[in-house]
Amino acid sequence: MAQTSSHSFIVVGAGIVGLVIAVAAQGRGHAVTLIARDEARDTASGVAAGMIAPALEALAEADQIHGYRRLKAAQAAWVYFDDLWPEAVRKALAAARNASQSVYVSAGTTTDVAASLDAMGAAYTQTGVELRIGDDWLVEAEATMAALKAQFLATGGRFVAGEVIRATAHSVQVAGGDIRHADHVVVAAGFDAQKLAADIPSLQVLEPIKGHLLDVPGRGATGVLRSPRGYLADYGRVAKFGASMQPGRSDREVEPGIVADLKARAEGMGIGLPDDVTPRTGVRAATPDGWPLIGRDKASGVFVAVGMRRNGYIFAPFAAKIILALVEQRDGADDGLYRPDRF
Repeated sequence: MAQTSSHSFIVVGAGIVGLVIAVAAQGRGHAVTLIARDEARDTASGVAAGMIAPALEALAEADQIHGYRRLKAAQAAWVYFDDLWPEAVRKALAAARNASQSVYVSAGTTTDVAASLDAMGAAYTQTGVELRIGDDWLVEAEATMAALKAQFLATGGRFVAGEVIRATAHSVQVAGGDIRHADHVVVAAGFDAQKLAADIPSLQVLEPIKGHLLDVPGRGATGVLRSPRGYLADYGRVAKFGASMQPGRSDREVEPGIVADLKARAEGMGIGLPDDVTPRTGVRAATPDGWPLIGRDKASGVFVAVGMRRNGYIFAPFAAKIILALVEQRDGADDGLYRPDRF
């Protein structure tokens, strides 16, 4: 996939979206500098469960059929860039594609959920009150991000630890005064990107959603168990139970009441948790219509890839595909569906 015409990029943000864009751009022959304030595990992506699950996520959309089509199209970009990913990520994705890893359970009836899956065209099998989804995937968040960053650095990528406080189409200023230049600037910093809204007007619409998850021991098998009460994302050795969604909140404080509620939800699903679970919080970025901003901000010329809400792991490679198509002057991957100036 290497390009004959190389460009230089600055990517701001090292969550899953920024890392994927950096690795994909570098894999296509471009020169990339990645700038981030936070360690990967401290981003919302590092806290997240790592679900690439269009069917289960579409169930939460007002228009489930339309939502499923959007999410499936985004999921496919993981396969589109498959040869660019590090071996560990390729293996994890291959294993996920070859297994039905998502199970939806209900203490009552799954009739409504099954009808929704049928309408969406999602593949599943049903056994009693269990629906096993055929094409929803799970990857371990921190391991995936670590593998991506390691490959980025090993193949010549440059990483700068710092907070970007100004951005233009061809430069960024890092706190402390350092100014760096590139052919293209991509802001993929989650809700923190909103701090750059004075320079990049499309980011003004971003709103925070705080979330709590619990890091818990795994139960020995990989997959997601979901019910109306919550979900358990199990990687075998470790797992995550979640998650709360608190619109309008951007703090990272752990709230005992929310933690207690999550524990009660787990118990209601028959999941016994030890006393020493580790609560973690992250702040997601959302937009007024619930879908990402991906593309070039018209006013500033800066590329943005933000506002994935709870679906950063689904949209990360799709964002890379859209932005690289724009830079490389190829046909767009989304026909402007996620253009940043749509509000």
